[in-house]
Amino acid sequence: MNNVKLFNRSLPQMLNTAQLLLYLNGVLDLVFIGGTGYGLILPIAEALGAFGLANEKKWGYWVALVGASLPVLFFLTQMSSGVYFSGLITILIRGMIIVFLLHPQSRDYQKLYFA
Repeated sequence: MNNVKLFNRSLPQMLNTAQLLLYLNGVLDLVFIGGTGYGLILPIAEALGAFGLANEKKWGYWVALVGASLPVLFFLTQMSSGVYFSGLITILIRGMIIVFLLHPQSRDYQKLYFA
């Protein structure tokens, strides 16, 4: 029997929310960024990370963390040129994903149950 999941409701609330936001950001990045800047790397990393979280894989957790952190690091390095409203929203939303992934409840669950 195939146990591949796209969304896992049995995860703790923090990981469940991070998983949902990663899928949402992946779709929005694909629509709005398209072939510019990050290209397809960022949406693929976010979707792959969310898929890995849904299937309780350690690599999924780390891919999700990197996929959420890259845009924040990019916008923080570009602050000298001026951060626009979209940059602030990006930092806020992706920062929330990073906090959800690094929350002690998420870390404990990841250490115990992820393969």
